[in-house]
Amino acid sequence: MCSLFSVKSCKGRCFERTFGNCRCDAACVDLGNCCLDYQETCIEPEKDSIWTKRILTLYNCRLLSLQVLSVCVLTTILGCIFGLKPIKSCKGRCFERTFGNCRCDAACVDLGNCCLDYQETCIEPGHIWTCNKFRCGEKRLSRNLCSCSDDCKAQGDCCINYGSVCQGEKSWVEETCESIDEPQCPEGFDSPPTLLFSLDGFRAEYLHTWGGLLPVISKLKNCGTYTKNLRPVYPTKTFPNHYSIVTGLYPESHGVIDNKMYDPKMNASFSLKSKEKFNPEWYKGEPIWITAKYQGLKSGTLFWPGSDVTIKGIYPDIYKVYNGSIPFEERILAVLQWLQLPRDERRTRFFRSFIWTSQQ
Repeated sequence: MCSLFSVKSCKGRCFERTFGNCRCDAACVDLGNCCLDYQETCIEPEKDSIWTKRILTLYNCRLLSLQVLSVCVLTTILGCIFGLKPIKSCKGRCFERTFGNCRCDAACVDLGNCCLDYQETCIEPGHIWTCNKFRCGEKRLSRNLCSCSDDCKAQGDCCINYGSVCQGEKSWVEETCESIDEPQCPEGFDSPPTLLFSLDGFRAEYLHTWGGLLPVISKLKNCGTYTKNLRPVYPTKTFPNHYSIVTGLYPESHGVIDNKMYDPKMNASFSLKSKEKFNPEWYKGEPIWITAKYQGLKSGTLFWPGSDVTIKGIYPDIYKVYNGSIPFEERILAVLQWLQLPRDERRTRFFRSFIWTSQQ
């Protein structure tokens, strides 16, 4: 037992409350019963360890700074030797590891050496549908929603304001109304195409009160045919009205009397979110795309109610199943791309005289 009480050193006991004549934990300072070698054995080595870590951290930081500085110096030297000018922009360099003072690939964010215009030039075009000065003359990238490259007109994928922002042209809204005395066919068409476009829920009052905030629709009103208002069929719901437009029938005749309904004979419920809306038994009458088919014409639809249903065993020549998550800009671009298809492909594959499109 005496040997147990004769422990007077902190060696192997630092910061532990072990049995002995003296203590080596932090409380011993307040209690005044630290072993004689507590300071030398437990405290001073800990301080040395902290300082060692700080010195190593500082060394690593300086080493990294030296490496970055070396790269910058080397870049400058090579630029002088080969006559290369410092590149400080991502224009034409997005997601490429090309020679320059700053980088434009994805790794530059972690490294902290992105060019100042990296966000505007490389990232934003994947989320916006317009051109800006940063994008004009950009290198074509598949990830961009639309293009501001020099060949976008030839490719048919320019952003909507490309002409005004990048080429200094007046926008269509700013131009005077064009006077057309006789019907004209667009280039590449043998007969004028008919485009029916619907903005669901757009009240007549909007144009009267807020026309100044709707420049495109106001331009169509001022340069085209316009009526102050129309009386919808009742109920004033999306499916009944849109199906009346393409069949010429009232809801009691074409069967689609509401967006949500129950048929006791079929013992089935119809709704816009159920698979039952694809059942052709609900749709009576003859929509215009079927009439066009019977007359040897081709039609295309984009999200028009009933157009993704095999009514009388017939679909439009081209159509898409409704998907509310697709942005309106992408819907418009899809129709424009159909219109710009080569003549032969457009004749044989898609439409000739009718396009029906709706934004629900």
